[in-house]
Amino acid sequence: MMSKSNKMLDVQAMDTSSNTVLSVRHLKTYFYPDDGSVRKAVDDVSFDVQRGRICCLIGESGSGKSATAMSIINLVDRPGKVTGGNVLFGGRDLLTLDTKQLRTVRGASIGMIFQEPMHSLDPVFTIGEQIVETILAHEDVPRVEAAERAVTWLKRVELPNPEAIMTAYPHELSGGMLQRAMIAIALCCGPKLLIADEPTTALDVTVQAQILRLLVRLKDEIGLSILLITHDLGVVAETADDVLVMYDGHIVERGPVEAVFDRPQHPYTKALLLTRPIIGQKLRRLPTLHEVMREVDDGEIAQPKDWSTLATTVQTDGDKGEAHSTDANGNDHDSTPILTVRHLSKYFERVHGLKGEGNVKKAVDDVSFDVHRGETVGLVGESGSGKTTTGQTVLRLHSKTAGEVLFDGIDVFALNNRKLAKLRTRMQYVFQDPYSALNPRLKIGFAIGEALLHHKLATKRDVMDKVVETLELCGMDSSCVNRYPHEFSGGQRQRIVIARAMALQPEFVVADEPVSALDVSIQAEIINLFSELQHRKNVSFLFISHDLSVVEHICSSILVMHHGRITERGTVDDVFNHPKDDYTKSLLDSIPASNPKYRKIGR
Repeated sequence: MMSKSNKMLDVQAMDTSSNTVLSVRHLKTYFYPDDGSVRKAVDDVSFDVQRGRICCLIGESGSGKSATAMSIINLVDRPGKVTGGNVLFGGRDLLTLDTKQLRTVRGASIGMIFQEPMHSLDPVFTIGEQIVETILAHEDVPRVEAAERAVTWLKRVELPNPEAIMTAYPHELSGGMLQRAMIAIALCCGPKLLIADEPTTALDVTVQAQILRLLVRLKDEIGLSILLITHDLGVVAETADDVLVMYDGHIVERGPVEAVFDRPQHPYTKALLLTRPIIGQKLRRLPTLHEVMREVDDGEIAQPKDWSTLATTVQTDGDKGEAHSTDANGNDHDSTPILTVRHLSKYFERVHGLKGEGNVKKAVDDVSFDVHRGETVGLVGESGSGKTTTGQTVLRLHSKTAGEVLFDGIDVFALNNRKLAKLRTRMQYVFQDPYSALNPRLKIGFAIGEALLHHKLATKRDVMDKVVETLELCGMDSSCVNRYPHEFSGGQRQRIVIARAMALQPEFVVADEPVSALDVSIQAEIINLFSELQHRKNVSFLFISHDLSVVEHICSSILVMHHGRITERGTVDDVFNHPKDDYTKSLLDSIPASNPKYRKIGR
């Protein structure tokens, strides 16, 4: 089936006119691990980036996007190696330049920003020092002039009080401010091309919108060319002029953004577009990548107008397409709350200085809500809003400052340790980062089985049977039990973490950003898994997320959190269609478009 993806569709002649800023020809980058195998991360890739346009390179993790970006500026680390091809920029082939020559190109002619700015910035130098040193490294100008230009660029990237930012260290800035600072560093020497590798993946939806709007504005103002690497189709819809779709080291589709979204040619592109949750199109279940690829290969999908029908009827083995989620209409859950939270507060004292002086951060401030049996409640808001602290305090992973938490009528904070341990089998937590949540030295079977043994829910004789049963419920097979966490993909690890929580047969689960770091196709599988678990086991979920399209699909009601408080609540339909709070409206306004014809940025 997937052999088709290796064949380039809609091949067009490469433009070598004066409007072409970057030309990549037959680029090959292979990795040679110690086991003697060869991984073709970039395999015969060719494309152009045009002057004053944003070219989005899209694909899932492992498709070769970042390897392509690093190959362009010849920064591939061992065991990787660029084994062939040409990268033409400014009349030179970058792959033929020595280290000294490349330094004159990187930063000066080609700027680059990365997904994690905190990892790219030096923690011991101020933001101002890092911009100034970048300018001085490429230009022979007085330091005073470089400092003035640094302030100018901090203004251009819309950072408040740029003079203060000049003296700030990276750890003193928020994620969005750090990304703006990285853009200032990348552009301070006036490059013709900016390579942006997943620049908004770790950002909240409102901050993401601000960064994307900034990039589009800079493109228009200074004629900047941008190669934007992402796995987020919303980012592509909002910003792209041209699109390259990458799969398994190959460019499988290319074209203007409108053509790729409205008339996709390759099965993989069609699958990517279909498996994402879209605001206003709540489906009974999301089709997964493999399901759609199978349907496309059978010739059953032609144009996007057919996709909404397929989305509700596509079938998997053992699943005949029935509605799974009890949240489909929001009225099927039990009227009795399994969780009652009243006036809950959690404050943290922030201590600084030698005298131990500090202030209080009100992470959770007078929060009240209910979760009914069989219901999924979405808790949404930006980073720092108090979502995670709320979820962890509800399960008594934090102490409370004030308020009350009742689980099935039981006062959680009135229990002694023995009774609390017994209650923990009934309520579980799924963490955002599955790799950090799993002990890298424990095999998966033991990681799941030890909780069953500890709570006496299995014997040594039957524990592995129950582990396998739970793994299969979560879409994994019995071979997993003897493997370690590092042997699995991100989506598989997330399934394992969910299986570990579900093994105890809980009645209530807090799921903390369980799909935020996953590719769109894997995200669809995990969303479907939550719906299926709810349907089969009548589990209640508090689903924490900043992705409103995911929340709309899986939840029946929503709590909007801002600065530690619930600022709006209601059914999904009410909150999405009739928001009352200004903060909720700003969140909804920041959701990326599902199609470039609806984009808000740059229009």
